[in-house]
Amino acid sequence: SNYVTGYLYQERGLTDHLSMRLPSDEHIDEWVHKIPFEIVGILCESDSGLDDAEHLGEMLGLYPDRHDGFNLARRNKFLMNEVCRGYGLGGIVEQRLCESLEEAMEFAKELGVTNVDEGEEQQTINGAPILRSEEELLEEMEREEIQQLLNQEESIQKENEFMESIMDESIIDQEQDNEEEQGHKSNSGVLSIATEKNRQKQKYCVVKPTRGVASDDVFLCPSLQSVSSAFTKVHQSSIFGTMNGEKHESVLVQEFASGTEYAIDIVSKGGQHKVAALWKYDKRSINGAPFVYHATELVDADTKVGRAVCEYAMEALDALNVHWGLSHTEIIVEEDNENAEPQPRLVEVNCRQHNTDFAPLTTAAVGYNALDMLLAAYLGDADDFPPHTEHMRLVWNDLPDLPVTRAYGAIVHLASHVEGTIEEVNYEALEEIEGMPSVMAMEVYPQFLSLGSEIQKTVDIRSDTGWVHIMNDNEEQFLKDYNRIIWLMEKMFKVEEEEEVEEEERMGDADMEVEINGEKEDRVSVDGEYDETLSSSPANGDVDDDGNAMKMIEEQAKEDSQST
Repeated sequence: SNYVTGYLYQERGLTDHLSMRLPSDEHIDEWVHKIPFEIVGILCESDSGLDDAEHLGEMLGLYPDRHDGFNLARRNKFLMNEVCRGYGLGGIVEQRLCESLEEAMEFAKELGVTNVDEGEEQQTINGAPILRSEEELLEEMEREEIQQLLNQEESIQKENEFMESIMDESIIDQEQDNEEEQGHKSNSGVLSIATEKNRQKQKYCVVKPTRGVASDDVFLCPSLQSVSSAFTKVHQSSIFGTMNGEKHESVLVQEFASGTEYAIDIVSKGGQHKVAALWKYDKRSINGAPFVYHATELVDADTKVGRAVCEYAMEALDALNVHWGLSHTEIIVEEDNENAEPQPRLVEVNCRQHNTDFAPLTTAAVGYNALDMLLAAYLGDADDFPPHTEHMRLVWNDLPDLPVTRAYGAIVHLASHVEGTIEEVNYEALEEIEGMPSVMAMEVYPQFLSLGSEIQKTVDIRSDTGWVHIMNDNEEQFLKDYNRIIWLMEKMFKVEEEEEVEEEERMGDADMEVEINGEKEDRVSVDGEYDETLSSSPANGDVDDDGNAMKMIEEQAKEDSQST
């Protein structure tokens, strides 16, 4: 895409990739004629290329037969919600596009967000202020999670006793026969207990850019102070996916929808939608952040809640005129207390694949994956195929609209509970995880296996330290292994004590050498060895009109010396 091309060249000075950049409009015909096969579809892997992928599809003449054309509402979160609302889709959050802080504060008040009492100590979530009382609320939520588990076990036991006392034995036998005949026990998820209870009485709002990726610059704001802080950070920041200096002139403020969050991977062929996988998130409160990914669990789509969620996602795709390709839609489900009817609410539609290594897990737990479905959608109508490949292909018309799982499966997100310089990696814990019966595959990102590397506490999916794929047809073992992994996360890394870090910094300040005329190189002692750490080049220092950064470095060094 143009964004990645520009980033690699302008920000990192790379040129090897330039031959792979998208062709310009005037060169598109020449480019196409050099390709020795027919292009029948375009797959965009990530958010940064969506604009270009849609534009390319139009230039290649794929629209409307094999392509959906260009539609800004598929990326702009404000337009997305308004288009879906206009289409008649229910459950769209209240929102406003705010050009000034005053507008943002006024709308936040309308959503019920209140002020912080004067003198109240503030903490932060993702850089936005959060009340000390709210931090205590998070701790209370964790305690409530444990109590909920106990209550759930007690409730299940009482329900079983009740069923045994009132139901005729023949009816029970008939139900067991039906289940065996179907060969499948309904899997609505067993990991996301914490997420389901994270419905807080306090009013929140969400402040975020209209265009972005993952949770970058997305703030959950519990107070007007945090709204102000979040607005200031997003307003006039660079728009994701652009390289021409475009800035966010306005900021999106939205109602916060609480409930259980689902993600739906869908493959579309000519307007016919089939669900490839239904995922249920387990998000928990850790590190001062209220909703941190712990697991993305595969669940059955052909259940009461599953059908409601998937049908809602398909309607959202229809509203946005998505007829071809892969999509990844996120939805919050609220349940009515009176009739327990699922109440889906749109979070967002992403017209690209699920950005995780989903194929091995879904192939094992469902029987196929979204990428094979995509090939069936685009290429399944071909007149002929290579010989002896029938067993390698999916037939689109044979695929169910709503998949069911044949085993319990989940992607576990490895969260860090510590912050600082890594002093020790708990390889015993990693080996224990690797040896668990439910573990299919795992990865700890390489930077976190290197002693001396920096690590931060996980507050969102971008600050994860790795992942684990787990699968088991035994629910008890599956849940046991998952809970053990969650427990081991807290003991996975050890960081240097704060006192040790301060001592190293003092030693470094004492060993710094500075020359006013810049003739000597600046060096810092680390464990008895010397390395260049400062430079008078414009790239690494503030330069005055004479091009000399050394005076400023000298002044800073004197201040450091005096403080030491």
